[in-house]
Parts: sequence; structure tokens; C-alpha cells
Amino acid sequence: MKEFFKKIFTKENMKKFFFSFIWLMVLVFALDIMSKWLVVNHFNRIPATEKAGTIQLIPDFLYIGLSYNKGAAWSLGANSQAGRIIFIVVSFVLGGGLIAYYAYASHKGKLNTVIKISLALMIAGAIGNLIDRAFYWESTVGFSGVVDWISVWFGSYHFPIFNLADSALVVGVAILLVYVIVESIKDAIKASKEGQYKYSPKELKEAEKAKNEENKDK
Repeated sequence: MKEFFKKIFTKENMKKFFFSFIWLMVLVFALDIMSKWLVVNHFNRIPATEKAGTIQLIPDFLYIGLSYNKGAAWSLGANSQAGRIIFIVVSFVLGGGLIAYYAYASHKGKLNTVIKISLALMIAGAIGNLIDRAFYWESTVGFSGVVDWISVWFGSYHFPIFNLADSALVVGVAILLVYVIVESIKDAIKASKEGQYKYSPKELKEAEKAKNEENKDK
């Protein structure tokens, strides 16, 4: 048994595991589930538009409360059981698709560190809320819907209440968008330095064709 663990927990394997960011995925998922149950066990249901009874973290800005969302973002479809079923299916497809893509692209070596972090956060967020939608019903746990508990106020405006899974999804998508924009700018700068923008698309195509023919002759 000792030799078995030695073979598994080598420096190389631990390094691969760290840079896979699977640990980040599991950590965010676990924190999301635990935070929701801590809040559920501490509070009675508090309407998202009220501050009374919530825990104040930052005066007139950040509070901890409790709300159950049976729909999607901003409680879309919250009053329809059919709508909730649709959101369960969408969450399942999204989470499964992200996991499948992560596994495939990681195996093929097509993921860099930034994309791995982004996918890890999105997967944790998608699966975290899927658990709530699919398994938290009045008949099973005594309440129904996704557990939201982070309440943010901007003066008299109340931002839709959310949870850690929502935050992970948003941050993951934001990281991916910033990465794509930065890479696009880098590619544009590189193309400009190489003179690609000096030609029209037709001229560039002809120039590339001529260059290929020249290389063949050599």
C-alpha cells in the first residue's frame, strides 16, 4: 500500500494535478454547497428586497440573507414548474458539456492555464446550481429552489441576490472573455507588424499563393 501511494503522489503527478485546476473546481463546488447549507440552517426565508434580519457585512452595501430561487437568473421562470425543469435540463447540458470539453481539450493538450481556471470556475458554478435545481424540493429537503444568500445594495437599488456558484460562473466567463479579447489584440498587432493589413483580402490571397508556389519551386 505504501508503494502504491508513493507511485501516485510523485512530484510530477502532484504538479500535473495542481496545474489541472481540478482542485479549484472541487474547492469552489464544496464551498458553494457548504455556504448554502450554513445559511439555510441559520436563517428563516428573508425576502431579497428586505434588509431586516440579514447579517450586515458592509453597511448599506453587503449583506447575508436567504432566498430560494426556483427559476434562473433574476428568478426568470420561478413561478413555473415546467420552467424549472427546462432550467434543470439546460444546467445539466451546460455542466456536462463543459466537463466533456475540459476532459477532451485537456487530454489533447489544448488548454492553457487561463482557460483551465476559467473552465474550472464555470464547471463548479454550473454543477453547484444544478444540484440545487435538481434535488432541493419541499418533499426532500423542506425547501425548494436554488439557495441565494449574497445580498448587495447600491443606495436604494438592490442587486439580484446570488450565491458563490453564480459568482464562479460570472468570474469564469469574464476571465474567458478578457482572454479572448487580449489574444485577438495580440494577433492583430502581430498581423499588422507582418504587413498583412497592407493588402486587400484579394491581394493578400494572391500574395500567399505566390509565396506558396515560390516555396514549391525551391
